[in-house]
This record gives sequence, C-alpha cells and structure tokens, in this order.
Amino acid sequence: MKILAALLLTSVPLPAQDWKQLEFLVGQWTGVAGEKDTQIGAGQGTFSFALDLNNKIIVRRNSAQYTSGITHDDLLIIYVEGSPRAIYFDSEGHVIRYNIAVPSENKVIFESDGAPKYRLTYWLDRESLNGTFEIGGKPYLNWTSKRKK
Repeated sequence: MKILAALLLTSVPLPAQDWKQLEFLVGQWTGVAGEKDTQIGAGQGTFSFALDLNNKIIVRRNSAQYTSGITHDDLLIIYVEGSPRAIYFDSEGHVIRYNIAVPSENKVIFESDGAPKYRLTYWLDRESLNGTFEIGGKPYLNWTSKRKK
C-alpha cells in the first residue's frame, strides 16, 4: 500500500505557478549601463527570464561585460515557497536570498534580509525593461534593456 501511495504522489502533476505578475520579465533582453550608471564602468550584456520545470520556476541568466575589464555572470531562480522568493548565485561567489514584492503592475522588487541589504528592482517602461541594483540603500548599478527580436 505504501508503494502505491508513493507512485500516486509522484505521478500526479502539481498545478503550474501563476506567474502573471512577473510575465513582463519573460524573454531575452540586451542591456546597457552608462559610465555614470555603475561603479565599475560602462557595460553591456544580455539576460533572459524563462519559465522552467513545467512552469514551477522562472530562471534568469545574465552575462555582462564592463569597460573596466570586469565580466559578470549570474543565475537567479524565482520560486514560490509560501510566497514568491528568489535565490541568486554569481561568478564572484555571492549567494543572495530574496523576498519578492510586486508593488504595481510591471514592477518587481527583490529584497534580501540581513546586512547589507541588497535590492534588485525591475520595471517595464513601454518597450524598455529598466533595472537598478542597490547595496545598503545606495545605488550600485542602473541599466536599461530592450527585448531581443
């Protein structure tokens, strides 16, 4: 009987998450940051947000290069565990756990607990997906991006 119950549990698909509030992020994007928009020099890069694992998570992959010679790659996984959350990993070895808030349509804020507080914000402005990353309440990086065609 235990085996039958285990088989039933593993064969019944769970419903997909409702990602309507975040669907504006989904797609492939090309971003730019000017010299005054970062502390590490002007930069450009590409990133994508994609539904994965039968729409249970959203995965963001990012790669950016800066005039200072710095290259940055990261991975962000958005999931629901009671409420929307995210976990972030990058090529410098950072791991950040975020709580997620959607304060208005086409805007999302990822905010960490603890110190320093990290805040990642995206908002859609017509055809541009803009973003800002703050550390301890201070802007570290601002960018604007366009959807790849």
